[in-house]
Amino acid sequence: MNGSVIAKTEKKINELLPQSPEGMAVTLFVIAMASYYLWRMFAITPNYDELYTYYNFVSRGPLYSAIHWPLPNNHVGYSILSAMLYRCGNSYIALRGVSYVAAIVNLILVYRICRKYYSHAIPFGAVVLYASMQIVNDYSVLGRGYTLATTCFLLSIYYIGYICRLGADKKSYYYLFGGTLVLGMYIVPSSIYWVVSVWASGAIFLFINAMRSKDVYSSISENIYYGKLRKLLDTAVVSMTIVILLYMIIWLAIGSNILVSSEDPVFFELSHFSVIIKAPLKSVMTGMRYMMSHSYIQRLSSAAFWKGLWSWFMSLLNSLVPKFSIMTLLFLLISLGCLFYECFKHFEYSRTVINLVVIVNLMFLGIVLFSLRTLPYLRIFGYVAFVIVLCVCTALERLINVGIRLYNRRKLIARGDEGIKSHEEIETVEKGDKWYSGIGIYIPVIVIVILFIFRFFDPGFSCQIAERENNVFNTLYVAEVTKRQSIAVLDCDQQYLLKFGWDIDCDKTDVEGADCVLLDKNMFDPNYNGDDLWKFYQTYRTIDWDYLSSMHVRYENDKFILYIK
Repeated sequence: MNGSVIAKTEKKINELLPQSPEGMAVTLFVIAMASYYLWRMFAITPNYDELYTYYNFVSRGPLYSAIHWPLPNNHVGYSILSAMLYRCGNSYIALRGVSYVAAIVNLILVYRICRKYYSHAIPFGAVVLYASMQIVNDYSVLGRGYTLATTCFLLSIYYIGYICRLGADKKSYYYLFGGTLVLGMYIVPSSIYWVVSVWASGAIFLFINAMRSKDVYSSISENIYYGKLRKLLDTAVVSMTIVILLYMIIWLAIGSNILVSSEDPVFFELSHFSVIIKAPLKSVMTGMRYMMSHSYIQRLSSAAFWKGLWSWFMSLLNSLVPKFSIMTLLFLLISLGCLFYECFKHFEYSRTVINLVVIVNLMFLGIVLFSLRTLPYLRIFGYVAFVIVLCVCTALERLINVGIRLYNRRKLIARGDEGIKSHEEIETVEKGDKWYSGIGIYIPVIVIVILFIFRFFDPGFSCQIAERENNVFNTLYVAEVTKRQSIAVLDCDQQYLLKFGWDIDCDKTDVEGADCVLLDKNMFDPNYNGDDLWKFYQTYRTIDWDYLSSMHVRYENDKFILYIK
């Protein structure tokens, strides 16, 4: 019996392990990247947005994170999940643990999605190319919601593929697809860009197929594509309802807080709970107006929009693969031609749904930008990295298939067989006598691997993102803050890093009576009006220089001076 149990266990383990060379290569690559991301999670000092998230939400628990939204910096869904990890006792894990897991899952999802639609080792190349992109690497383990939102984007594509395939499907696919839409919107509201696009891609695919096959079915009710389209519509309605309800909780909390603080005598001396009970609709509308007015979406004039559009677009491409933005643009244009060709010529191909995902995402992004005349922050378009990966995969697959057809035709002619073979969605090589026969189809993947090596060893690939915060963090280590009795924090970076690194809540923002002061050298300038001014709690005119002169300098660098009493 023991031998039978061991044999069954070994069989299950063997089934879980990758069997193909490509699967083994992907597995080893994911393990290597997981190790790299683990190092990066602890090696990179958090930037301001991460510290703001940790200080104001993660460290205050899931419930607080769920009902507070002072600024768009709170990625609500991510903050709630991170706050659950806060009890682990490690600030890095609490802040970045969710992103770390999401970064690894994203690599696996990229492979699983591309494996369904591409061949010739392109799925492995897709994973390597995705990991080499700068915006992916920069936000891979940062304590923000962008990487987790990208996970939702990839999952939505994964499930929409199952929903749109021929034949019956499971209800669970619609539940899971709807769940990705809800979580994506709850993490980052800007996920609306891909939420609408992925859903619309599936709806277009099902509608066109329903029209194409209407003669096959005796009635609309029997048409399997119409049935799926109706379920997809229901999923969208339910998902958006849930998203609105989740944000309504935040709107109630924000609105009640504003009304309690207002001069309206109706709400004077009432508690937040009483305001919500007495005027729930007014609280919701007040909170919603506040959130919309702080969305950081700036509508530009027509002249400013058109002037900055091209540089914004090239900056987006450069954030994906720096130094190769022109090459990325070239692949984008070529792939769009291939995508439209396949949609019109071979709509029956299984890859059509993924082609629509790319086309609709790019078209919807353009429609939103042109209609709103806005140029959003590049960081919210991290999901576009996978769209570009799909573009490259499409162009390479088309190139490889054409190459295989030419190669096969030459082999057939050499054998005296001049028959014309029909084109296949995925072409296969007519093997010859030589072991290297047809090995040329792997050249594109080899080039991608070389690109990854070039990118990985580029100094900018793994460098510190937040130089000022890193400088402050290192100086605080020199200060031995755990031995100090009265620390003065003169800017928010110092305050947030004390909480993150040493779990010290410090609200003292003046130097009088302090035994430890970290001074930004810009504060010596009475007319300083630089980028960091908004972070300062004190300026040249408000600092007690007489008291500061009674302290001695412990450490000094190009940016900061550390005073110790």
